[in-house]
Amino acid sequence: MYKIEHVKSENSKSLVISNQEETNTLLINLDEGGRVASYKHKGINIISDIENSPYNKSYAAAILFPFANRIENGEYVFNASSYKLPCNEKGNNNAIHGLVYNKSFKLIGEELKSDTARIVLYYKEKNGYQGFPYKFSIWLIYILNNGEFSVTVKVKNDDDYSFPFTLGWHPYFISSDLQQSQLIFNAKEKFLSDEKGIVLDREKFTTSIPIQLGKIELDDAFTVNSNIAKLITPDYTLKLESSSAENYLQIYTPEELNAIAIEPMVGVSNSLNNGIGLNVLDSNETYEKEWILKISKN
Repeated sequence: MYKIEHVKSENSKSLVISNQEETNTLLINLDEGGRVASYKHKGINIISDIENSPYNKSYAAAILFPFANRIENGEYVFNASSYKLPCNEKGNNNAIHGLVYNKSFKLIGEELKSDTARIVLYYKEKNGYQGFPYKFSIWLIYILNNGEFSVTVKVKNDDDYSFPFTLGWHPYFISSDLQQSQLIFNAKEKFLSDEKGIVLDREKFTTSIPIQLGKIELDDAFTVNSNIAKLITPDYTLKLESSSAENYLQIYTPEELNAIAIEPMVGVSNSLNNGIGLNVLDSNETYEKEWILKISKN
């Protein structure tokens, strides 16, 4: 039987969801955007925080809305009006990773069974933000069972006006030995970025697959032809599936760590300006995206 434990610390509230044997566990920080702080499958670390890197620097497993990645100088134009977002990537003077990564979500639904746990988190923005003056609601639906884990993000425009957005997720996947790990995905394009991480152009993707990790540094975005990416480590094989056909991936390998960020996104860096993957959500309309992790033990 799955169970849920409410944990309070001085700075935040969290949820621990686990099965009876506590081999499958999920730690969710409600006050850090409802993010997955850790996920273990059959006792193996799959998703984790980054050692010696605070959350406001790593954005580990953050939900990225209303934009994924960066907006150059925090500036964009929509419907002939100019907007200025707060720049939280100080060195590069960019707005980065959206506006809900540090918001407090509420648990509004839970369903615990012998082989499955389903929880629903909720955040409502009633006033809008600097640079994004729109009202919206966002739901995070996490489903955990003995074979897979899924993340569904649902957004509703509560405003009287349409707004632009992209959406992403920023998990770090752990490997016991990254040099013995491989990444497989079907990409048709690689995006070229400047030193600030802002997309400038794109080129045909010609790198041979699978990519042998550990000896290569990655911090790149790709247009992918498939909704499936695969990570093979010494301990487990992970299939990351998206619910839609049009997808982008940001791949990032932190220095000197056995971890890789595989970030599914619906748009790329500076999307509010370059329009790559940009969506527009009309008043009272909803948008929904699901990512599924299917894991097998090696």
